[in-house]
Parts: sequence; C-alpha cells; structure tokens
Amino acid sequence: MAETVDRIVATEHRHHHFTARTLSIAAALAVDAGLAWLLYFRAHSSPPFGDVETFWVYVLATFGLYVLLQQWTLANQTGRGDDFSAALDKFFAISPLAVVAVLEAYWMGAASAGELSWRHHVLGLLWGAFALTDFFATDITNQRLRARSFNVADNTN
Repeated sequence: MAETVDRIVATEHRHHHFTARTLSIAAALAVDAGLAWLLYFRAHSSPPFGDVETFWVYVLATFGLYVLLQQWTLANQTGRGDDFSAALDKFFAISPLAVVAVLEAYWMGAASAGELSWRHHVLGLLWGAFALTDFFATDITNQRLRARSFNVADNTN
C-alpha cells in the first residue's frame, strides 16, 4: 500500500516540471513556425550571393540541435509516462513534415512549384525526412518497450 502511495505522490510531483518530452514538443512547434515563416512569408526571397553560406550554416546548425534534442528525448522518454503524452509527442514529431507538405501543396496550387527556390525544397526535404524517421523511431521504440513490460516480446538475446 505504501508503495502505491509513493508512486502516486511521485507521479503528481513529476507533472509540475518540464520533461524532455515537453522540450521535444516545444522544439517541434518552433520548427513548425520556422518552416512556415521560411516557406510562406520568405518564399520569394533568396539570400544574397555572399550570404548563402551563412544561410546553410544557420540551417544545418539548427537542424543539428533539433536532431540531438529529438534523439535525446527518444532515448530518455520513449516508453515512459502515459500513452497520451507519448501519442502527443509522436504527433508533434511528424508535424514538420505536415507543415512542409501543406506549404509545398499551397505553392503548387497558388502558382507553381517554381515559386520556391531549390533551397526551400531542399530544406523541406531535410526536415520532412527527419520528421518521418523520428515519428517511426518513436513509435517502434514505444511498441517494443510496451511489449517488454507485458512480457510478450521475443526473448532473443
């Protein structure tokens, strides 16, 4: 009985703090906003010739930080917590792909795919591909950890 009470108190105490999953969701929302800004509001602008390298440095540095945060979250939080927060994390993991797909479709319908520069397409491909792999990695890891907790996983060593 005391163990159950301790578990409930620990769970209630944990809900008042930010977790790695909260950081993951916030980062995905920031990426969504950044992609919407770049692919919609900055669609007709192309960086000047001298600033192209700076553009890619910012893009790759931001992408690297996002990948590190998402992989750290995958390693530390997947399989823990409740199913709702895990589903929410998976939903926001795929959201950059959804933003890119919607905005690419918008520009194809509004004008043509040529409205965006090749940089925009490469950026969308980069973020979208990682969003897809992050979604499936989170989903597969959650399924395997749940299967182990119910002792239905393969016991191959």
